[in-house]
Amino acid sequence: MNDSHPTWPDPVEIRLQSGLNRTFREAFDALYFLEEEWPTRHGVAYDRARRWCRLAIETDQAADVARKAFIAAARQAGMLAAESPKDADPVPTRTAVA
Repeated sequence: MNDSHPTWPDPVEIRLQSGLNRTFREAFDALYFLEEEWPTRHGVAYDRARRWCRLAIETDQAADVARKAFIAAARQAGMLAAESPKDADPVPTRTAVA
């Protein structure tokens, strides 16, 4: 296990059920929150976030993927407080065919 908990380059902010915001800056804190305080402990995005946060604690290479997985889980749970444009899902575009 890697003892240096890699810090995410951009923090992730979620809105708690109480209405307060909480900021996460590393996979270690995100994993603890997912396993101990997350309101709905099911779903593909939740499972993926837990798995990637565990990997990020073990290896620095997984930190960015863990952050993105945590954002996806928070979005799915309706807890994502704010998103930077680079974290938002790209808007699908449709092309009309004549």
